[in-house]
Amino acid sequence: MLTISATLLAATLGCTDSTPTDSTPVRQEVDLLLAGDRPNVILVTIDTLRADRLSIYGSDVKTPNMDGLAEDGVLFTNASTTVPFTFPAHSSIMTGTYPPFHGVRENVGYYLGEDNVTLAQRLGDAGWQTAGFVSAFVLDSRWGIGRGFGHYFDDFDLAAFEDANMASVQRPGPETIGAALRWLDQRPPDTEKPFFLWLHLFDPHDPYTPPEPFRSQYPGAPYDGEVAYTDSLIGGFLADLEERDLVDDSLIVLTADHGEGLGDHGETSHGYFVYDSTVHVPLILRLPGKALSGTSTAEPVSHVDIVPTVLDLVGLEARSTLQGQSLLDSLEPQSVTEEDGSGRVVYAESFYPLLHYGWAPLRALRSATHKYIEAPNPELFDLWADPTEGSNLANEQRPVTRRMGRALLDLADTLEEGAAATEAADMDETALAQLVALGYLAGPSQVDARSYDPRVARPDPKNKAHLHRRMMAAQSMAGGERAEEAGELLRETLREDPNLLDAHQMLGSIELDAGNPTEAAGHFTNALALDNSHRPSVSGLAGSHRQLGRLDEALLGYRRLLDLAGQDTAATVAIADIEVERGNLREAEEALSEAAQPGAPAVLFNRLGEVQTLAGNPDAAYRNLQIAIEGNPRLSQPHFNLAVLSEQAGDLDGARTQYEEAIERAPKHYKAQFNLALLMARLGDRQRERDLLEESIASRPTFAIGHFFLGKSLMESGDLQGAEEVTRAGLELGSEGPLGWLVLADILNRQGRSNEANEALASARALSG
Repeated sequence: MLTISATLLAATLGCTDSTPTDSTPVRQEVDLLLAGDRPNVILVTIDTLRADRLSIYGSDVKTPNMDGLAEDGVLFTNASTTVPFTFPAHSSIMTGTYPPFHGVRENVGYYLGEDNVTLAQRLGDAGWQTAGFVSAFVLDSRWGIGRGFGHYFDDFDLAAFEDANMASVQRPGPETIGAALRWLDQRPPDTEKPFFLWLHLFDPHDPYTPPEPFRSQYPGAPYDGEVAYTDSLIGGFLADLEERDLVDDSLIVLTADHGEGLGDHGETSHGYFVYDSTVHVPLILRLPGKALSGTSTAEPVSHVDIVPTVLDLVGLEARSTLQGQSLLDSLEPQSVTEEDGSGRVVYAESFYPLLHYGWAPLRALRSATHKYIEAPNPELFDLWADPTEGSNLANEQRPVTRRMGRALLDLADTLEEGAAATEAADMDETALAQLVALGYLAGPSQVDARSYDPRVARPDPKNKAHLHRRMMAAQSMAGGERAEEAGELLRETLREDPNLLDAHQMLGSIELDAGNPTEAAGHFTNALALDNSHRPSVSGLAGSHRQLGRLDEALLGYRRLLDLAGQDTAATVAIADIEVERGNLREAEEALSEAAQPGAPAVLFNRLGEVQTLAGNPDAAYRNLQIAIEGNPRLSQPHFNLAVLSEQAGDLDGARTQYEEAIERAPKHYKAQFNLALLMARLGDRQRERDLLEESIASRPTFAIGHFFLGKSLMESGDLQGAEEVTRAGLELGSEGPLGWLVLADILNRQGRSNEANEALASARALSG
């Protein structure tokens, strides 16, 4: 592979102008191959992929497919993410701007505002067909990252009444790739229109569970096995593109959003530090016709360079707000060198220590050879001599430290110029549950990163890393059977640092989830003593009061949340639910109507329709349920509610259609399956009834009523043994009503087992009171 550096190119080509010109060989070769054509654009982002785990970057892990892509294109060996978190990194990839400009600083609580123009918008407006396929809920379109895509595959909505879990908020790579290929095959056959396809794969992310044979090939190194497995997925995807003759005339960009700590520098995952284990990312550019194939460059580049590169190569003008530059520029001769300190630098940050703990944030500046990290105890690393960043040279190379420190502060001051105000994400209960399933138990921070003052003394995150590790360990344990262990870790952490607001809030969440609202209220109160405007803790305290039956206090808390947030869907729905519980349907409807304004989340219109149904206003309910469907076609619950309305009105065909729509969107919507089963019985289709009842209890194994109705249906079909088995299974679930015993008595009578039938009837009478 040919390696290009600025110095080599300048000496070889005899050009010292730092501004690329159309006469340079790089531009001549690219322009000749493109020749005015508008290529397809394929962007592949791989979650949590360390650059040093690709064999093309010197790893022992076998990644032949990504290596081959690099050999057919350009390899950037010194590429940096802007922040080691999925959502903000992708916000930079899609906008060509750094986090201080686009405003997304971490995964939770942020929204990519409308003022941020995305690559999909630019290409879509210019005539490209656009489609995005993402594998994790953190990239759901509700956060703004899907803006500009004509098709966006992000169906992470939980089925109604389903439990949130990791499987519901991420999807395996083959499923995402399959959806992308189906779109390619089914897209409108307009041969004049190129396409922009974004494929996001989540597989290397924790938990590391590589399938065979990759698990066995990398014993004791499951992350490496995940990387090798993901490379095989890339190989399959590229082969599928080849079969469709879509490689040679496409611009392909492959990168990772960030890396993974894997214990380096004491960080197991990512997001806290800005060392290269999480900030250095692979970046490969394959041009149509293999232009510049076999080229690599060590010039510093960043995710913010991807948008200007694509626009450059497809012939669209770059907006003035872009903060990156075309990657082709890094292949051109440069007039500056690292020695005089004026070479290009790129920026990365982690504001997580500030946003969640009140400690100093970490900001990094990367040059061709060095990386400087601003912190109370600053760090300087020679990346060529010390790629693992084991030796801090800040004191030994003071001139470089001072120069890069000043450059970082100067750059940081300019990155926010022209940026719009940061927008907070409005998260309903479903979204919160899904984020908790991904491990974000602490919830969003309420600190405004743009108000950070570097002159204020704060603890160095390096000195507090052990506390962060405890917090992350507790967070990973909190959602399952190890919640008690998580609580003890948090208490241990608070004994060392009682001012960790997130620890108090997480403890409250653990206790509330365990059904201990009194203890939870105490923890939320402790958190609010540190910050009385901390919205997750205000919400948690309100939820504690609600569990304790203190509905007046709960309402005050939820209304306080609305005062703080302006709009909070979860709080509005909670207020409405409390009013419904009290029988105040008018007050519930008023609360929802005030929030359900044009553009509001669809769940608000759905809940408003439900309340209006209860209030006996089906026409208004129908209108709002239709608005909910139009606002978010992926939601299942509005279709379920419309089915109930239709059935009540005697429109059985309409009800059947809506139940089926609900099940299509939420295949485990057990109530829709159950209701549709009863409807099919009314329509005389007994086999379909039984099939749906079986599906309902498969979707919710603890659904006792479903067992009893299936038992009754099997009994009527003559399958008495099957009827008895499923009915007894339902009774073992502990149903409190007499229905199960009545069904069982009928089954036993039909078998001639009258004594047992009488015993079942006696049990039914006892439950009837």
